[in-house]
Amino acid sequence: MQRMCNDAVPHSGFSSLAKGGGWYHIDGMKIGKRESQRLQKRAQIIAVAREHFFEKGFEGASMSAIAAQLGGSKRTLWSYFPSKEELFAAVVEDTAAGIRGGIDFSAAGDSPLDQLTHLSRTIIERMTAPIAVQMFRLISPMSERNPELVRIFFERGPRRTQKSIADYLRTNFGDLLWTDDYWQAGDDLVALAASNFHFESLWGLTNPPTPKQKDARARLAAILFLRAYGRHPERWAPIDQVDGAKETA
Repeated sequence: MQRMCNDAVPHSGFSSLAKGGGWYHIDGMKIGKRESQRLQKRAQIIAVAREHFFEKGFEGASMSAIAAQLGGSKRTLWSYFPSKEELFAAVVEDTAAGIRGGIDFSAAGDSPLDQLTHLSRTIIERMTAPIAVQMFRLISPMSERNPELVRIFFERGPRRTQKSIADYLRTNFGDLLWTDDYWQAGDDLVALAASNFHFESLWGLTNPPTPKQKDARARLAAILFLRAYGRHPERWAPIDQVDGAKETA
């Protein structure tokens, strides 16, 4: 979640509206006070609805209960979202954007190994964040009863994240990797970095991983990725680093 200054107002829990010079700004765009108030109200609805969906599930949630929690009328709620499906889609998109926005694509580090370790570490952090785990738990039971909503979740969440990772690899590692299938390479990096932690958290099998465990897993994922996809793996991820990384992961 982004940190907001004192004169900012919340926008769906994952962004903000900042006031300046009598105008409000969102993502660099200047908007008027009336529109900012509408966006603020929409953000409030999404934030309340998200917690309601997490608690009740999609089937158990109701627009009436959400309106009651907001302290307003159902008519007001329907003026923003005419159906529960549309409200849920907005919650999905907002949550997915917040999760995706937490992945750091700054290419931090002095070497390809360090850069991929940093990226893998932020992927792990987002995939094991409580809000991500809750979102996947909410979506999982819906695959048969509401396949369209599951498709919306995939397209607006994981799919866009996959694209961001593929674009990052294409831009920063295009000359270092032997493949030009950056989508597949990105999928494999995510699997190496976060799949075990993610599913263990999703199913409640273990306690959340410690920062030290996350660091070690991120390093191992980066090493294995460069061993698998690097044009010159011995230069960037020598084989003798693998065993040491496995011991600490």
